[in-house]
Amino acid sequence: MPLSLAAAAIPATAGHPASTKVGATSSRSATLTVASAVELAAALVRAQAGTVRTIRLASGRYELAAPITIDARLSGTADAPFTIEAAPGAKVELSGARALSPLVWQAQRNGVWRAKVTGAAFQRLWLRNEAQVRARYPNYDPAKLPYGGIAADATSPARVARWSNPAGGILQALHASRWGDVHVPILGKNSDGTLRFGPETGNNRAGPPSEKERFVENVREELDAPHEWFHDAAHGYLYYKPHGAAAPPARGFSVGAAEELIRIVGTRTMPVHDVRIAGLAFRATEPTFMKTTEPLLRSDWTFHRGGAVLIADAERVAIEDGDFQDLGGNAIVISGHARGIAVRRNLIAHVGASAIAFVGRAEAVRSPLFEYHQSQPTSRIDRTPGPKSEDYPADSVAEDNLIHDIGLFEKQSAGVQIAMSARITIDHNSIYRVPRAGINIGDGTWGGHRITHNDVFDTVRESGDHGAYNSWGRDRFWDPDRDEMDRRTTRERSLARLDAVETIVLSNNRFKCDHGWDVDLDDGSSNYLIENNLLLSGGLKLREGFDRVVRNNILLNNTFFPHVWFDNGMDVFERNIVMAEFQPIRIRRWGRRVDRNLFSSPDDLAQARSDGTDARSSAGDPRFVAPRLGDYTAGPASPAQQVGFRNFAMNDFGVRPMRLRTLAERPSFPLPFEPRQPGQREAARSFAGMTIKSVTTPGEQSAAGLPDISGVLVLSVETAGAAASAGLRPGDVILAIDPVADARRQQVPDAATFLAAAQARRWQGTIPLRVFRDQKAATIALDVR
Repeated sequence: MPLSLAAAAIPATAGHPASTKVGATSSRSATLTVASAVELAAALVRAQAGTVRTIRLASGRYELAAPITIDARLSGTADAPFTIEAAPGAKVELSGARALSPLVWQAQRNGVWRAKVTGAAFQRLWLRNEAQVRARYPNYDPAKLPYGGIAADATSPARVARWSNPAGGILQALHASRWGDVHVPILGKNSDGTLRFGPETGNNRAGPPSEKERFVENVREELDAPHEWFHDAAHGYLYYKPHGAAAPPARGFSVGAAEELIRIVGTRTMPVHDVRIAGLAFRATEPTFMKTTEPLLRSDWTFHRGGAVLIADAERVAIEDGDFQDLGGNAIVISGHARGIAVRRNLIAHVGASAIAFVGRAEAVRSPLFEYHQSQPTSRIDRTPGPKSEDYPADSVAEDNLIHDIGLFEKQSAGVQIAMSARITIDHNSIYRVPRAGINIGDGTWGGHRITHNDVFDTVRESGDHGAYNSWGRDRFWDPDRDEMDRRTTRERSLARLDAVETIVLSNNRFKCDHGWDVDLDDGSSNYLIENNLLLSGGLKLREGFDRVVRNNILLNNTFFPHVWFDNGMDVFERNIVMAEFQPIRIRRWGRRVDRNLFSSPDDLAQARSDGTDARSSAGDPRFVAPRLGDYTAGPASPAQQVGFRNFAMNDFGVRPMRLRTLAERPSFPLPFEPRQPGQREAARSFAGMTIKSVTTPGEQSAAGLPDISGVLVLSVETAGAAASAGLRPGDVILAIDPVADARRQQVPDAATFLAAAQARRWQGTIPLRVFRDQKAATIALDVR
């Protein structure tokens, strides 16, 4: 029987008495909260006095001080799932905020007011449902990226000297290499006046916070702009600066109280199953960035297993037709053992972290490691393919979700994140305005994902060296020492497929990244089929990996970036349309096949053939039908037909339900560039027994792990030359000439600057070079006598 709940104007707080009534559709009447209604349903099941399969909520805002918990007691059946849904026509909001009692304001200096508040500390404040800004420096400007404004002097000695007690403040900064961000708690001041910091969270790639891209928040002395606030939890005061001179209103303020709103959580031996949540709005949860401490294997992510909706150890759960907005952390997290989970037709926008995350447990992984630089000998690698246990999501789907403006507080976030999972389908989602990747695959365990018909654009807005689609594959075979990885995969190639056991398919997507790659298969990503994708800006990168097939894609105004391939990687790149010269980095063998592609420029085709590829490829204008309208179909007279390219649908990307489709934005559609003219390629130069060139492309930047497109790339080293004697290697990047005596370090952003500076210092006999290799800088002495 259905159980209907009617809401008062500001209805029940979970766990407390409230004036909500069970409706007439139930044979049992009581005063209930949402949480107590769930408990009643469970009690009826236990007592066999009746069965409540559906709880229907009337219109209203339900403030939850604690999450609604659905466990195995409430499991439904395939035909009759346990359901919490909005009543027909109702607008239901589950909120993690609590309203403050009427406030009595006292005037302070500089237009700031304060009022006494009680209860737990909080991280978010709203005035009439509008989020206010926690005191910060620099002041928040929504037009500025990253973070709404950054300042190199955010924690400078002069600024810190103004702070009487900064304990509780937070340094928010991008990673020094812009691989996401880090959150660093301020514990107080040292005796010398410097700041004392706690352990940073948010990033699994060891590195300091950026010196330039940073801001500080939750410091009382930085409360100086309208709509800023500070909570002095120790003394129970809320400080606030209104827009004008009048006192803030006594009513209308609410604060964050809950991190999660619904928990659908079973156990490993008794999973909860057959549950449906439909038609609800989720609002106003607290941020969780200081809890992002769990490393997701050797990906760049650390993670917090929590969200507005948490699903763990569960089977056959559906989250449908929801509205997730103004959330502090993740929206939906699927954790641990999970089968048959469906996340469909939801709007997810303006959230602090990721929209949807499928994350298994490390206990399911064989021979796991947990940080980029960790290594293990091959003798310790478990040779059994696949997972070790069932503690991971599989056979689940996220489809027709509209996702935008996420990662407001956590830049290491994604529209859809997948880690330690198998056979996840990501289909017909629209994802845009995100700080990092739109779709991120953290590792190769265990593949089988189908990424289809998604529209992903305006990505990598607040980070770097990433793509609209990003993946890593730092699995059992992978090692940070490239030479060691070459040796082990040459001896035993099967190591590469122990975790990536099923092929990941990227098909019929539209990707656009103006600040990185459209598709970025990074470190070790293996066992992929990538076909029929429209790549509108950033091209496609394949870094070290195995068994990738890339065919029948359009790489508009860009090209193919093959990076540091294995000799036996067996990659295929064929029947694609490319519109710029290939950008290979340290390629010795060109995989299984690179051929039958269409180049827009004959010069680019000639260069490819000189590198030993594309004997049967062609060059010419692809003759797209209507690029201004987003139709890049190759016309009837296109030379693309000659290489076997086959057109695919240009109108089947992104969300399909009309409710969401009318809200969804689309990317801008670039016109095709004119072909590059001959003679525009930078010539390599020789010096001291090595061949060098300037770092000029995102591909070269990414291959070396550089924070900027700057420096001098070593292309080759003569065996008996001075460079070899000094220990320089192909792939090294020279960043600077280090100081000698009282000379200053001289940065060398390009080859011309380096050659001029080195020539001027020949008199020294030995030049100390600052060289970047394997994500670290070191000094190498180059003998130039």
